[in-house]
Amino acid sequence: MPGYGYREADRDASSDSPSRANRKRAKPEKADKKQKKDKKRKRTREEGAGAPPPAVAPSGATVAPAAQSAQPAQPAAALQEPAAGKKGWREEIEASHAAEDDAADNDGMLLQQETDEDVERKLAESRARREALIAKWVNRGESFEGGGLHMPDTNTSLHDEEPESDGEVAAFFAQQKKNLDGKEPEDEKVLEDKKAVNRFILQHRAERDGDMFNSDDEAQDALNRSTNQASAISQTGASGDDWNDAEGYYKAKVGELMAGRYAVVEDTCGKGVFSNVIKAKDQQDGIMVAIKIMRCNDMMRKAAEKEVEVLERLAAADRGNKRNVIRLLRHFIYRDHFCLVFECMWDNLRVALKKYTKDKGMSLKAVRAYTRQLMIGLQHIHRCQLIHADIKPDNILITAGHNLVKICDLGSAVELTEVEPTPYLVSRFYRAPEICLGAKYGPPSDVWAMAASLCELFTGKILFPGKSNNDMLRLFMEVKGKIPHKMIKSGMTWKQHFDENLDFKYTASDKVTRKKKIQIITDCSMKRSILDMVMQRVGPEKQKSEDREDQLYVKKAKEFADLISQMTVFDPEKRATPEELLQHPFVSGYGFGSKPKAAEVKK
Repeated sequence: MPGYGYREADRDASSDSPSRANRKRAKPEKADKKQKKDKKRKRTREEGAGAPPPAVAPSGATVAPAAQSAQPAQPAAALQEPAAGKKGWREEIEASHAAEDDAADNDGMLLQQETDEDVERKLAESRARREALIAKWVNRGESFEGGGLHMPDTNTSLHDEEPESDGEVAAFFAQQKKNLDGKEPEDEKVLEDKKAVNRFILQHRAERDGDMFNSDDEAQDALNRSTNQASAISQTGASGDDWNDAEGYYKAKVGELMAGRYAVVEDTCGKGVFSNVIKAKDQQDGIMVAIKIMRCNDMMRKAAEKEVEVLERLAAADRGNKRNVIRLLRHFIYRDHFCLVFECMWDNLRVALKKYTKDKGMSLKAVRAYTRQLMIGLQHIHRCQLIHADIKPDNILITAGHNLVKICDLGSAVELTEVEPTPYLVSRFYRAPEICLGAKYGPPSDVWAMAASLCELFTGKILFPGKSNNDMLRLFMEVKGKIPHKMIKSGMTWKQHFDENLDFKYTASDKVTRKKKIQIITDCSMKRSILDMVMQRVGPEKQKSEDREDQLYVKKAKEFADLISQMTVFDPEKRATPEELLQHPFVSGYGFGSKPKAAEVKK
């Protein structure tokens, strides 16, 4: 029976073969000879004052100087190391790792002799370099020379004086107001049906990830590779069970041709409570699109029809597609699924925040550019008598150029006439205090949610990460102070959170038993401020710096903190509106490193 190697090794070791014994004895002799030669070469280099060492023949014998001179001359660099670009990837990686280790060792040696101030300065410089790298991806196309931001593929405007865009919008809203004034009150049954759809949406829209619309330059290659995978699926006679999963989501196949027009490139780009999103190539227009496929359910179809109505209203008031709201291209029915076709964007801001900043926060320049555009989008939605009701980073999309943002996912949007108090509107981290209390809400709740989103973009941290409505109220008061008594009593659920003296009833969990217990908190004064959070992100080095650029940066950061503070005023009636925020110095003032325009100087 053959062995597994060790038996053969034993037999070989006990063998009397003279050739094997000779080889065994030769090994140490060869090693000794090699060591002697290495020592000799080293001694020659030390003593020879630049004289070349004797060459070594493959057999181990030295070559005479005359023989060396007879050989063709080679450059010194060629003798020392391989030619540039010829090094293997493993060697390059090892070299880079060695360089990093040397740098780390040197840093460690220096830090032992440096003062705390030197260490702080070096850390600040490191943070500045990291922020510059993080900001680079999002600031492409932005120019700060000549004042303000210049974004080539961003079609937005701020003031109604511009005739080509806002003049048309102003005329549209004037006509809408005229139509509404002469319109008879909506039938109660129709209004109740709309409210029923809204209640259905709120009931099923628990905490979930927002839909993602992706765009990729390699989409066509993916399509070409996968066309044969399901080339005949649209002609099959399969039943609904074959193309729907157990929950009623449509299972698209890469290469499938939907509605005779849209070739599926990616079958899973996002999934929400009501729909899943795929990416497809429009064979007619030759562009990439995102298709939102609603689940196969009667109420969900009604919810989709409501979303179409909202999107069409927004598009009708923005024919130039300049108002930073996602554009619905068309819709169709496919295999009993209601499908919405959208313009294709790169991804959402939450993905960008994680992918490019590792949740450390975006540059202030990028946040400023996004703030300006998002206020325009919010202003447009509110002008159309709508509340978005689900503003958060997941529902803000960016283009492949990373300098244009659009508000998306209008599935939760409600008309002002359909508002019903509920403590569970909007995703929890972005929920305004009036919603947490079950009070009347309106467009100001979108402003609060936008403030929480923008602050998160800059700091990289969720502003109010509450675990429940009760916990959210506690966090609100830690940052903003005690909620006004009048506002507390305006909510239908205020007794769940406050006692008769209006002291806060905090519902905590015992760490040992995990049972819930009520703690009465009488001191609801502010413990920390938004300004503190923003300046912590800026860092102490910039705040102490006397450099003009750093001072301007700190000034803009303080303006940003003030903007967020105005957007998070407790009283909804006193909360800043998008129109007012567009005039805020952080948004309307001149940018970083730029000089004010002549018109601004005159003002």
